[in-house]
Amino acid sequence: MQNLTIIMYHYVRPIAKSYYPLIKGLELDSFKTQLNYLEKNYEIGTMESVIDFIKNKKKIPSNSCLLTFDDGYKDHYLNVYPELKKRNIQGSFFPPARPILEKMILDVNKIHLVLAKQPNTKILIDDIRKLINEEIKNNKTKLHSFDEYWKEHAVANILDTKEIVFIKRLLQFVLPINIRNQFCNFLFGRYVNKNQEEVSSNLYMSVNELNEMQNGNMYIGCHGYDHVWLNTIPKEDQLNDIEKSLKFLKRIGVTTSDLVMNYPYGKYNSDTLDILKEKKFCIGLTTKSAIADLDKNKPFELPRLDTNIFEKKINYF
Repeated sequence: MQNLTIIMYHYVRPIAKSYYPLIKGLELDSFKTQLNYLEKNYEIGTMESVIDFIKNKKKIPSNSCLLTFDDGYKDHYLNVYPELKKRNIQGSFFPPARPILEKMILDVNKIHLVLAKQPNTKILIDDIRKLINEEIKNNKTKLHSFDEYWKEHAVANILDTKEIVFIKRLLQFVLPINIRNQFCNFLFGRYVNKNQEEVSSNLYMSVNELNEMQNGNMYIGCHGYDHVWLNTIPKEDQLNDIEKSLKFLKRIGVTTSDLVMNYPYGKYNSDTLDILKEKKFCIGLTTKSAIADLDKNKPFELPRLDTNIFEKKINYF
């Protein structure tokens, strides 16, 4: 059995001292503690070694571990990269292209920032109720009633309350895209009230920073262009999104053969897998929570372990 523990990270920063202390993420000190534990108990490998196993069946240590970092946050350049470089550890980073190239903010991050600035979810849900009712009243878009949305999508999970799950689901994929964008911009303007281009520059890495990390032996992989739920859009749109992301990766010096795809939100379908095979990808990373078994798991559906679940539920480290 060829097991591989793939750990998934997002925000890594001194959260309590930041401008958004309520944002969900990993404290920098906790990250350093995790690295101490991982160095003691695992062989922290490289993505190239995993690709070599997938392609050529070249064995890797039985206690191998990979560190993956999603969403291209500035945290990864300022906080993660220096620590990994100091320890001679490789991290695998997966930046969505659009916010870096266009200096915009992904809706998912607008939601994070809004929740960090307005933690009273009852207020936010009341805002969403009013926005939906107004949209229905004006007959601009055919929407279900607020109560119907609430009944279907207000379901708690291991990390979030039903209120937060409801807000995230509606604003990430349930509502039509134009309505999602409209609602996210409204809430961002009301509760964050900052220039979006300025926030984007401080939130995401730049092309130059990614170039530096690429030259510093970090692995850079594909996380799409628009960071969309790929399983919710037609195959043609998926192909366009992935091709635009590949152009971005070439721009920062990434070799786009035998590439790794990190599915935004962990979502994909058979069309996605067909595109990845056509484009000569080698691996796909999901958000399914498990230790990967490289002998049994399909290469395009490798599971990962979320570090926040470790911290909050398992007390793993």
